[in-house]
Amino acid sequence: MKYNKIVFGLLLVATSFTACNKELDALLTNPNYPSATTADVDLYLNKVQLDFNNFFQSASGASSALARQNYWGGPFYQNAYSPSSFDGIWSTAYSGVIANADAMIPLAQSQKKYIQSGMARIMKAYTYGTLVDMFGDVPYSNAVKGADNTTPSVDGGAAVYAAVQNLLDSAIVDLTTTGAAAAPKTDLYYGGSAAKWVTLAKTLKLKFYMQARLVDAGAKAKIQALLTENNLINTSANDFQFQYGKTLAPDSRHPDYAGDYNNNGGGGYLSNYFMWEVASEKYGGIVTGVSSTAAAATTGDPRLRYYFYRQTLNYAWANESSCPCILNSQYGSATYPVWYPSVPDQTPYCVVGGRGYMGRDHGDNSGGPPDGAYKTQHGIYPAGGEFDYSQGKQVSLGAGAGGNGISPIWLSSFTAFLKAEAVLALGLTADKTDAALLTSGVTQSITKVTGFPAAIGYVNAAIPAATLGSATSDQSKAYIALVDGLYAGAATTAAKLDVLMKEYHIALWGNGIEPYNNLRRTGSPKNVQIAVTTATPGFFMRSFFYPSVFVDRNSAAPAQKSPGTAANKVFWDNNPDNFIK
Repeated sequence: MKYNKIVFGLLLVATSFTACNKELDALLTNPNYPSATTADVDLYLNKVQLDFNNFFQSASGASSALARQNYWGGPFYQNAYSPSSFDGIWSTAYSGVIANADAMIPLAQSQKKYIQSGMARIMKAYTYGTLVDMFGDVPYSNAVKGADNTTPSVDGGAAVYAAVQNLLDSAIVDLTTTGAAAAPKTDLYYGGSAAKWVTLAKTLKLKFYMQARLVDAGAKAKIQALLTENNLINTSANDFQFQYGKTLAPDSRHPDYAGDYNNNGGGGYLSNYFMWEVASEKYGGIVTGVSSTAAAATTGDPRLRYYFYRQTLNYAWANESSCPCILNSQYGSATYPVWYPSVPDQTPYCVVGGRGYMGRDHGDNSGGPPDGAYKTQHGIYPAGGEFDYSQGKQVSLGAGAGGNGISPIWLSSFTAFLKAEAVLALGLTADKTDAALLTSGVTQSITKVTGFPAAIGYVNAAIPAATLGSATSDQSKAYIALVDGLYAGAATTAAKLDVLMKEYHIALWGNGIEPYNNLRRTGSPKNVQIAVTTATPGFFMRSFFYPSVFVDRNSAAPAQKSPGTAANKVFWDNNPDNFIK
């Protein structure tokens, strides 16, 4: 009897431990890392959407400096970047967008959440395509396999581009599948509209086919099919953009605003070339359209006040201490380096010329003087900064629209310029002629920019109505007529393409990826500013270094590139070795 009691007691203890272990086992599931069977598809999608915008912004920032949209410090292309500069872009792409999309898509498919899976495929496709555009050959077929493959090798850029097109096709199938479950709880781009995501997918197909047009013999027919169908981002209602906010904690502001607007003076430098391109290139080096009076604001690019904010309206503050290069500008002895073009007839040097616009020249690696209160900063579009109505005041925290800007990932104006290129360079047919599409692109860009304050709900009673402008103002009409005249007067296809790409370059403000691609694909704008501190900056970077997190931790990674050499072009770039300076 005693023996039976002991056995029974041991069984009770064992049973208790078993029950306890089951309860403890249930607690081993970390709610922050749910399994595939318990994960929420929409929460996955939220992470993909946010990581995707972060990837775009990082890639845009790296690319815009080489495209002369933003300032590049140089002075030598080979030494201007380090592999670690691109670690964040690479990690956000592979560990963020792609990894979460890959985990989410099968789960979404099993739950018939086809809109969610279609969205994820599109963002994954854009990410892979942009990785190719930046780095060339990248991991695809063996990427994001976890423990199954910790050392993925690279796939050829052309093969990844083909996979991108397949991803976009799969996304279109998902987004047009009947019987889908509910739209996502949060769609940060299109509010759950499957139709708009389909239009985006087809627009991106056009973008990537056009990018490969120099080397892909089959691209022409595919581009024509997309132009004929014309289900593309043709109106601003379908613009693919990310909307920022104004809060500081958490910080929801546009990153360019966060970097520029504080109480200690301005942040980084803008590109003198890009400001000159917008402010004065078409007007003989004279900065126009910045007066607060209606009579004096009838010429110049109507986007000027929206793009850039001047903290000062002249150069009276500039001296050897605050602006060391000023003595060699048109405001000093004008003794430019012997290899540098004349100023201001071709490109700027040191300052843009008149009216207080001041950034940095391409390749200027000089130290930072005490100029925080004078350098021109990002304006209201697209960064959500100040609108420049000639107030000439120092920036401050919370000024202007408070950072309530956008990431202009793909806008309707971009589509018009791309269609114009297809008609002009490939002889294809679209809904309009190349000249009409150029006009449409410029008009849509001006409409987007001048309507931006109203679009974000920004009102400032101090702004004189004469400075706001619109796409139908006399100033806008005069600018569009000027561009149309330049295009009509261009005698060759190459000259027309340069006019087209110049206007596309200006309209792309806030998106550095496309102007870097365009420059490598077309060589235009042809008058981009050369490096100012040396006559021999080396070869222009036709692709970037592989990130440190890739080459230093992956035995299957290729040898590190030397982007400053002629050999490092992405697969679609078959242009001469040194046709960009």
